[in-house]
Amino acid sequence: MTVISAPAGSGKTSLLRAWARGPGQRRRLAVVQVQRDQHDAQQFWLALLGAVRHASATTGRAEPLAATPDFNVAAMAGRVLSELAEAPGGVMLMVDDLHELASPDTLAQLTRLLTSLPPQVHAILTTRHDVRLGLHQLRLAGELAEIRAADLRFTEDETRELLDASGIVLSEAGVALLHQRTEGWAAGLRLAAISLAGHPDPERFVAEFSGTERTVTEYLVAEMLERQPDEVQHLLLRTSLLDRVNGELADLLIGRPGSERILLSLEDANAFVVSLDPERTWFRYHHLFGDLLRLELRRRLPAEVPVLHRRAAGWFVRHGQAAEAIRHTQAAGDWPDAARLLANYSFSLSMDGRGQTVGALLRGVPAGRGIPGAGPDKRRA
Repeated sequence: MTVISAPAGSGKTSLLRAWARGPGQRRRLAVVQVQRDQHDAQQFWLALLGAVRHASATTGRAEPLAATPDFNVAAMAGRVLSELAEAPGGVMLMVDDLHELASPDTLAQLTRLLTSLPPQVHAILTTRHDVRLGLHQLRLAGELAEIRAADLRFTEDETRELLDASGIVLSEAGVALLHQRTEGWAAGLRLAAISLAGHPDPERFVAEFSGTERTVTEYLVAEMLERQPDEVQHLLLRTSLLDRVNGELADLLIGRPGSERILLSLEDANAFVVSLDPERTWFRYHHLFGDLLRLELRRRLPAEVPVLHRRAAGWFVRHGQAAEAIRHTQAAGDWPDAARLLANYSFSLSMDGRGQTVGALLRGVPAGRGIPGAGPDKRRA
């Protein structure tokens, strides 16, 4: 059995298709595409049984499939298993978008089916996040292969191959930058390649490429942001102005408890949230997703932006993280407070080996709003 678990746009379905068409593929294919937000167990099992019958060429002699009011999930699971066992030759059972299946009863019976597959059947599941199927025994027995987001990310060399195949000429530095911005995300690279085709200045396009690019925005809004509950969107938007976030800081910005639980569940769901430490206390957003969230924050809640920056700055001051506090104070437009913080902490930051950081913070202060008593030369020091 194989499980492919990765975010939207990682190439899961493309991998399935390539696998099905691959050389030496001798198994018959039984393919089921789970419909979006599928709650109806009967429709899923009828589709599964129909796919198995089609693959085993038994459709002609079997009774027609029809929905019934007295549908029994356990009986249907047993029936599918029986027909798989009787299927001539090998069968590859493919279930795409399993995360859309919202029927606990069906998931329980699917676990029963998958853990009892005949030896001639290989099941492949794709999902955007891990689904509770109780496959631990298969894992321990070495009968479960797991392909995850890290396995599907493009390397820098693969990014170059994709661009070459699309007829796009880009410098090595441009390829490296595009790979860095997309973090190897297949859909992001594909969307960039589409926009790059015929672009008069590919290097400039890549330098400016972000999650605010129209095609990327449309994809991420439809496939990621709008599919989240309101409380999750509330958190994502308001914490997007942070380079990294933990539960306590997120609680402060959104004005309610429970942020760590949401952040952990988002990471578990492959929702473009990445933990930064083994304890999973600090998180960041995928570069392109973060770009989109900040754009949506400015669009939807422009009046909240400076308030959020001030809250973040206060938290960082209290936790002794001066550079981050100064950055957020500057972003809030509170220049006297930013100048005061710079005056108070520039020496200690420099002594900690962060002189370049101090220089960058000083350059971020508009003319006439620098440290009190400091002339232009001191501000540029």
